[in-house]
Amino acid sequence: MEVLLVADDLTGAVDAGHGFARRGHRTVVAVSERDIAPDADDPAVLAVNTDSRYAEDDDAREAVARALGGREARVVYKKVDSTLRGNVASEVEAAIEASDADLAVVAPAFPAAGRTTREGIHRVEGRRLSETGYADDANPPGSDRLPALFEQARYPVEHVPLETVAEGVGAIHEVLESSGEGPRIATFDAADDGHLATIARAGGELGERVLYVGSGGLAAHIAVPERGVGVTGGAVGSPDGSGVLAVVGSVADATLAGIERVPDSTVIELDGEELVAEPERVGRAAGERAAARLARGEHALVTAARSRADVAATRGAGARAGHDENEVAARVRRALAAAAGVALAEGRPSGLFLTGGDVALAVCEEVGIDAIRLSGEAVAEGVPCGRVAGGPLSGTPLVTKAGGFGGESTIVTVLGRLDGGS
Repeated sequence: MEVLLVADDLTGAVDAGHGFARRGHRTVVAVSERDIAPDADDPAVLAVNTDSRYAEDDDAREAVARALGGREARVVYKKVDSTLRGNVASEVEAAIEASDADLAVVAPAFPAAGRTTREGIHRVEGRRLSETGYADDANPPGSDRLPALFEQARYPVEHVPLETVAEGVGAIHEVLESSGEGPRIATFDAADDGHLATIARAGGELGERVLYVGSGGLAAHIAVPERGVGVTGGAVGSPDGSGVLAVVGSVADATLAGIERVPDSTVIELDGEELVAEPERVGRAAGERAAARLARGEHALVTAARSRADVAATRGAGARAGHDENEVAARVRRALAAAAGVALAEGRPSGLFLTGGDVALAVCEEVGIDAIRLSGEAVAEGVPCGRVAGGPLSGTPLVTKAGGFGGESTIVTVLGRLDGGS
């Protein structure tokens, strides 16, 4: 194996893995750390989902250590959320230890998706993270100042400003070589893909054991020591009489805006109050409706929310029933996974679209998807394509999307692409 990539959620593993697949490297995503490389055909790049973004700190550390333990790879990449949610510092520390790295090169910027870092401050579409909705996440960024995330780390931290990155590889090496020896962390400013390419090249030419830490942005520039067998075949569906199943678990603004563009006849929305009370029953009923549509060659999009008002209503129903937001979210996942299980029980769709990392994982576990082979194609930035590898749905085209990625037309575009469009 040339590259081992460890991500804290499924859509992140797919997105970062795409950065390698689109350059022709055979890339397989293991849906969970329990499903390492089934039907993997000896990939050049293995991406592993630890499902640890919302785990307790110690559990997140252990998950990363397990994913990296006993696996040899010439390059190790720790994928973190492009908005710095989750147990970022703890997982990076665990990855340094498990990979025996001399240096962690930390550059989470993803300029193509509006994520940049300047003067150590991480921003989304020009706004500081602390001023965005990501600050209200269940496990929000510890800080929007990138170096501050690692203030409590056991390793020394050095920040490399944009001016140094812009000067090139030599200037970066001067800073890193003067920062001492032994395990240490270097955080980087980056405002465009050229900066990320420079950072990746600097790490590769340093002559030390480097752990790369970033989002899908940096992953697209990490050199692979040896090319894997070129990937072939996209995730474009072929009209075969069945429709596309979309399961939408994200309530990010970008996703809700995308649902508005989908015809009402395609959307199957779960009732929030009923869902909170009986998630499996409500999910199965929705799955039966979806199965009927797929059998007629129609698309079906299953979701628990079409608007912010729907989200508030479901949370309100949960509060009245004595459930906190985490329990409500768990019930939503159970309902959507149950819907997918029923919808796919009798046949294969022309394609499958999953958005929202937790829900994507729940659906994969429900329907027996252990691995995804990436095609190297994408519908849009952060919306990569692949096919199910192994299991009852093997070969089914699949597209995933992190909730905050994409625009208003992305979901409609995905449905068309999976239906055999271009």
